[in-house]
This record gives sequence, C-alpha cells and structure tokens, in this order.
Amino acid sequence: MKRRTLLISLAVIVLALGATATGRHYYYQPDPGDEGSEETEFTLIEPRPGAVRVAIESPALVEPYRQQVIRSPGQARISFVAVLGASRNEGDVLVRLESSEAEARLARAELDHQEAELALTRAERTLEQSRISLEATRNLHAAGATSGEDLSKSEELVMNAGHQLEIARISLEKSALNREIARMDLESTIIRAPFQGRILEVAVQPGDIVGSNTALMTFGDISRVRLVAEMDEYDAVRITRNQRAEAQADALRFAGVATRSWSWRVDTISPVARIVSNIPVFTVGAVFDNDDQLLRPGMSADLTVIVAQDRGLVVPAGSISTVRDRSYLDVMDPDGEIASRRVVTGASDGVQTVILEGIEEDDQIVVYQESSLDILAGSPSGADPGNSSFIPISVPGSSGGSSSAPASPAGGGGGGGGGGR
Repeated sequence: MKRRTLLISLAVIVLALGATATGRHYYYQPDPGDEGSEETEFTLIEPRPGAVRVAIESPALVEPYRQQVIRSPGQARISFVAVLGASRNEGDVLVRLESSEAEARLARAELDHQEAELALTRAERTLEQSRISLEATRNLHAAGATSGEDLSKSEELVMNAGHQLEIARISLEKSALNREIARMDLESTIIRAPFQGRILEVAVQPGDIVGSNTALMTFGDISRVRLVAEMDEYDAVRITRNQRAEAQADALRFAGVATRSWSWRVDTISPVARIVSNIPVFTVGAVFDNDDQLLRPGMSADLTVIVAQDRGLVVPAGSISTVRDRSYLDVMDPDGEIASRRVVTGASDGVQTVILEGIEEDDQIVVYQESSLDILAGSPSGADPGNSSFIPISVPGSSGGSSSAPASPAGGGGGGGGGGR
C-alpha cells in the first residue's frame, strides 16, 4: 500500500488549540529526494451516512392506460348516447342505434326457421310412409300379386323421400344461421363497454345519422394512467423497462390539492427515434395507479425516472481515483499517514458518490485541492463554512438532474468533481 509522509505546517498550532481536523486544509510535502515535487493542499473529511439518487426529469403528458375509439358498425340513426364522463363497467350500454329494421329482420328469420322445422317434420313423415309402402309392395311382389314395375316405383319413392329429407335438414340449418345473423345485427345496434372505464369524448348526439365506421366516442381506462415523455438520446440510453418512476402534477398543487407524488415503473421505450429539428427523440412511457383519478388525460406532469439510487457512506466524487475499473480512496490513519484503500462504489451524481464497502464512518478521507470540488455539500461537523463550495454539474444532452439526501441533518452531502486524481 502506498504511504506518504505527512508534514503539517500551520495546522499544528490549530490542533494544539483543540480544533478538530475534519474539514481543515493541510499540505502534503514530498520527500526531500523527490525533485520538482510541490506541496499539495488537501482537506480531511469524514464520510457521512446518506443516499445519492441519479434521476432524469422531463415534462410529460398524461394519457389513459388503455383507450378505444367506439365506432358504428354500419349506417344508422343514433337513439341513445351515454353521458360524457360517465363510468361504465364491462358490458354496460354506451350507444344505442335505431333498431326497428333489425328487429323486423330477426322476426322474419324466426318465422323462416319455424317454417323450416315444419318442412323437416313433413319430410320425415313422407320418408316413413314411403318405406311402409315399399315393404307392402315387396310382399305383394313376392306373392305374385304385383308387377316388378310397381316395386321399382316404390323404391324410387323411398329414394326421393330421402333426398327431400336431406334438403329439409339443410334448409333448417340455413334458417338457423340466418336467424343468428339477424340476432347479431340486432345486438350490434347496442354498443357496449369493452372494459371498465369512463367516457372520455362524445362525438355524436341522439338523432344523428352516422355512416359505417364513424367514430362515436372515446372510451378509456383511467384507473391507471401512462405518462409519456420525450427524451434525447443521451437520456434514453440510460433508461430501461421496470426502472422506478415518479410523477408530480403542478396543476393539482395550484388547485389546492395536497401535494403528493405517484410512484410506479417505466413500461415502454420507443425502439426507434423520431428526428425533431435534427435531434433524435425517444418516447418513454411510465404507468401509474390512479384510483382516485386525480391525474386526468391531457394534463401536463413532471416525469422522473430513477436511473440509480444507493444508500451508504457519502464522499465527494473527486476524492475517488480509479485504476482498471477499481476504485480507491486516500485515507489518513491515526499515525498521520495517508494510505490508498480499495472501495466499492455505488450511485454517483458526479458530485457525490456512495461508498458501499471499504471505509467506516469515522475514517478520515483525504480530498485533494486539485479535485476542484473538495467537500461535501453541507459542511461536516467542524468544517469551515468559508471553505465550502458547491458547483452544479450538467451533463450535455441531459434533460434531468440528480439529488442526494443525507440520513440526518448531521450527515454530510458534498461537492466533488467528476473523476479521480
């Protein structure tokens, strides 16, 4: 492990007076044999329990989770339309069309079916009588009381009766099909809800005459809603399905509704970008429960996708150095020597990073002045507020941001530049 010799100059006097070392500036002086080396200013900080969250934020539009445009099956006159905004269960009536012609066709089909049943019964009796007559003719012919010609005629009558019976059966089946079609035509004059939902738009009124496939209304399920946002390629590549998402609507807050947020998951990401002003744009959708139906289709809202989130000990991102995908922190031991310690890092927003393994809460972390951002946001205990700084970092192309939350007011968040020494 690499060790360095620490020379404390002016800070010795401060320590002698009982001041804490955490948050104070020191200077690293190289060994006398290291020619050309200069003193390096650094700060000692203590890691604090906290959380770092990296999120992408974007304006979004609220859409129904599922919606369907209800269309007319054919030309007809509207006799009933459900009220705009009404809730309907699956199978409830939405629209009624004029049904007098359909009712007449069904009545005629019923009569045709009854007639076909009678024809079948008559054909069955005719066949039975023909068979009885044929049996009698055969007996007479065997006794020599009738000619062979009479026997042939009887046999032909039986065969014809069988054909008539088959025709009657086919006619009965055809009439049954026609009756079923007439019933379906009558049923089509009653348009029912395809699922549980609400009437979102109404395009017709009772008395209107509409043609085939005319849009009558829009019906949707808003017990859940989908927030749809457009994001550029830099943000879209960091988003995957089932990532946690949050939503807030300013309109509800302005209307006096208690502030609240909705949490759920990303469910759709467009596989192909649309080009808008020469910029690739991807569509991202996230589904949220909306049982109280406060979120209404067409409202604007803010969609936040949580890209990464971890809780642990938070240190400035600039205090971490990386070598071949391995992360290290410089830690001062009780003897005043600085040693590099391997750590496991978690979420990082470019300013602060969560350390999952490798350090303890009472360790003294060395943050070099060369890292630009050298302390946690909200100075640790004993830090000099005059030496604190915080510089927002914005990633090109990003529509979002990041945030961090210490575990307690004493917990430090911190500055820290991206990258290591």
